[in-house]
Amino acid sequence: MLTLVLADCDMKVEPKAINSKDSHPELVHLSLLLANDSCLAEVRELKTIVHTRYGKIFRFEPDVKIPEKMDEFKKFLIEIVTNNPPKGVIYEKGNLRDILDLEVGKRLVMSPKGDSENIFDYFTRAEDYVVVIGGFREGDFVSPVYEWAEKTISISENLKKTWTVTADVLSAYNNCSIE
Repeated sequence: MLTLVLADCDMKVEPKAINSKDSHPELVHLSLLLANDSCLAEVRELKTIVHTRYGKIFRFEPDVKIPEKMDEFKKFLIEIVTNNPPKGVIYEKGNLRDILDLEVGKRLVMSPKGDSENIFDYFTRAEDYVVVIGGFREGDFVSPVYEWAEKTISISENLKKTWTVTADVLSAYNNCSIE
C-alpha cells in the first residue's frame, strides 16, 4: 500500500472561495488527477492525503472522481470544507505530524535535500510506504517532515513541481518488484 501525502500545500480553501492569487490549487489538482487515475488507484493500493499550510487535511479514497476542470475542482474543494464532502473524502483540521503518525509504512520524504537515489530501485511491494511530497511552488516544508522521515530522497537537485514528483513516485511504486 502506498500512502501519498501532499504536504504543506500552499492552497487556501475557504467556505466561499479559493483565492488563486494567494494559493496554488493547480499543484494539488494535477497531482490528485494523476493519483486517482493511476493503476494503483484501480487496485485500491493507494491513499492520498492533502495537507495545507493552513491546517486543513483532505483524505481521498482512490475511487473518488476528481473534477478535471480547475473551476470545477475549486467548487469541489469548497463543497468539501462546507461540511458536504462526497463519499470517499474525509475533511478535518489538524497538523501534519499528528496525521503522519497515524499512517503505517516506511516513512519517506521527497526533497532536493535528500540522497540522490533512483526512486525506481527503492520500492518493493513487500512493504507499505508513506511518501511525503511538497505541495508548494518554492521554499521548503514548514512542517517537521524531515524529523519524522526514515529517509529523504531526491530525484533532482532542483525543486520539481508537485505533479512531477507525484508521477515519478506513482510510477516507481506501480512498477516495483513484488519481493
